[in-house]
Amino acid sequence: MTEPILAIENLKKKFGDRELLRGISIELQKHSVTALIGPSGCGKSTLLRCINGLETFDAGSVRTGNVTLKAKINSSESLVTMRRKVGFVFQQFNLFAHRTALGNILEAPLYVKHQPRAEAVTRANELLERVGLAHRANAYPRELSGGEQQRVAIARALAMDPEVLLLDEPTSALDPDRRGDVLKVLQELAKAGTTMLLVTHEMSFVREAATEVIVIREGLVKEKGRPSEVLPEGGASSGRDHPGL
Repeated sequence: MTEPILAIENLKKKFGDRELLRGISIELQKHSVTALIGPSGCGKSTLLRCINGLETFDAGSVRTGNVTLKAKINSSESLVTMRRKVGFVFQQFNLFAHRTALGNILEAPLYVKHQPRAEAVTRANELLERVGLAHRANAYPRELSGGEQQRVAIARALAMDPEVLLLDEPTSALDPDRRGDVLKVLQELAKAGTTMLLVTHEMSFVREAATEVIVIREGLVKEKGRPSEVLPEGGASSGRDHPGL
């Protein structure tokens, strides 16, 4: 087995007296697509936020390459480096309302990576083309559908050239018609070798695109393996259909 591109070791997280994550250990290999499934409130989204440094955690570590996040407190340099390496796509898009689609994608390359503007604009337009929104470059979030906003959010995360892309239920806020557009983009990213760790209830996508499924219950990894090993046979469309979820 090669060195993992992302390693989470014995990660624990408490909210008050409640221990939400009780010792999660996960390793991601380059080009893998890993789906996290489990009952609502089991800590899947919190785990993603801990990986990206958006939440502190109480024990354990998160490592990618030469940067490691540790429990309780981390330097701003470590947090910035981790967020450059590990992109995040949120459930609720979180686009800047006062920026166009192109402007949202340009923000981090210009002001975090300090790329030359011409280079950043070229790359941003390429990403809009990749997610099927080249014709919406000058539209503001209020002028975009939910599915279009989420595709802009994916392009924005990709603009930082992350080594791993985290996605927190990227289709759950969308109606069925818009979900399909976003899932098509994710399937194309998977085929292109993008390393992804995502929380999702889209089991058809998981069966088709995921290389590994991890089941979290009661704050622990309860099961993991290929989709064919972990998921029930048949047409289940939601992670809630997994036995015990």
